[in-house]
Amino acid sequence: MEKTLSQHIKITPGRLLIAIWCAGLLLFLLLALWSVWEEREASREHLAVDARNTAVQLSALLAVPAWDVDELAARTIVMAAMEDESIYGIKVQTPKGMLEGQRRNYQWEPVPWDDEMDEEAVAGLSPLRMEGRPVGTVEVYMSPRVSQEGSALTARREVWRFAISVLCWTAALCFVWRVRFRRDATAEGDAQLGSTQGEKAAAASSARAAALTGLPVQSGDAQTASGDSLGGSLPKGDESSSDDEALASLVTSLTAGEVVSPVLGLAFLRRHDHAWQVTAGLFRHSFGRAPGLMCRLYEAGDSASLCRLGDLLERAAPCLGAERLTVAARDMQTALHGPDGLRRTLAVEECILALDEVLDSLR
Repeated sequence: MEKTLSQHIKITPGRLLIAIWCAGLLLFLLLALWSVWEEREASREHLAVDARNTAVQLSALLAVPAWDVDELAARTIVMAAMEDESIYGIKVQTPKGMLEGQRRNYQWEPVPWDDEMDEEAVAGLSPLRMEGRPVGTVEVYMSPRVSQEGSALTARREVWRFAISVLCWTAALCFVWRVRFRRDATAEGDAQLGSTQGEKAAAASSARAAALTGLPVQSGDAQTASGDSLGGSLPKGDESSSDDEALASLVTSLTAGEVVSPVLGLAFLRRHDHAWQVTAGLFRHSFGRAPGLMCRLYEAGDSASLCRLGDLLERAAPCLGAERLTVAARDMQTALHGPDGLRRTLAVEECILALDEVLDSLR
C-alpha cells in the first residue's frame, strides 16, 4: 500500500516545473495587486490632506461673513472656491443653521446644497473662529475623480508589467527545461552506448567460456563459431588434465576491463565438485547466527528486517538444494505481510527450524 501511495504522489520534473511556473504567476499577480492597492490608498490620503488644507484656508475667509451672517459674501467666497474641479462640495454652518453650501451635480456643475453626497468623497473640516470664539464650521468635500484617473493609469501599467513578467518567466523556465531535456538525452545516449559495449564484452566472454564447457554459445553466429572452434581444439579424453591450461589461456585473453566473469565462474562450478563445499562453507559462515537473530527480530516486532532476512534465505537456499528452507523463507515473508498473528508466529518458527536443520547438516 505504501508503495502504491508513493507511486501516486511521485513528483516528476514536468510537474515540478509546472508548480514553479504557477507559483511565479501567483507571485507576480500579488505584486501587481499590491501596487494598485497601495496607489489607491496613497491617493485617498492625499485627498484627505487637500480637503483639510482647503477647509483651513476657507475658514480664514469665511469667519467674518459667518460672524455678520452675510450670506452674499459667503456665497461669493464659496463660488470662487468651487472653481477648483477637484472640490465636490462646500458647506458653511453657523449656530443658526447652514449659511451657504454648494455641491456638484452629475454634469459636474455647482448647484445649491441639498444633502446628496457622493459616497467616495473625502471630507475635511475646519472651525470658524472670530476673536477666538467659534462662530461655525466649514466642510470641504474632495472628489476622487482626478485620483481615479491616476489609479487607472497605475492599473494599466501594472497589467503591462504583469504580462511582460509572465512572458519572461515562461521563457526562462522553457530554457531551463530545454537544457535539462538535452542533458537527459545525452545521458541516455551514453547509457545506451555503455550497455551496448557491455553486451559486446559479455558476448566475447561467453565465446571464450565455451572453450571450457564445449557448449554452443547462443549469442550470434560469429560467437557460436568462435565457441565451436575453441571447444573443438580441446581433446575430449584429456579434459580434466587440460583445465588449468585452458583456464590460463582464457585469463590471458581477457580484455583489460574485465575483472570477473560470471560465465567462467559457472563453468568452473560445473566442472569441479569441491566448489559446492566452498558454497556450503560461505552459507554456514553467513547464516550461522541467523536463527538467534530471527528470534530477537520477531520479539522486537521488526517485520521489515525479518522480511529482508527471509528474502536472503530464499535466494541462498537453492544454492545448497535446501528446498524446505526455500519454501519456509517464502512462506514467512508472505505471513509477515498478512494480518494473522498466529500464522506469522508459526511461519517464523518453521523457518528457524528449517535453517537449524540446514546448518546442522553442514556441520
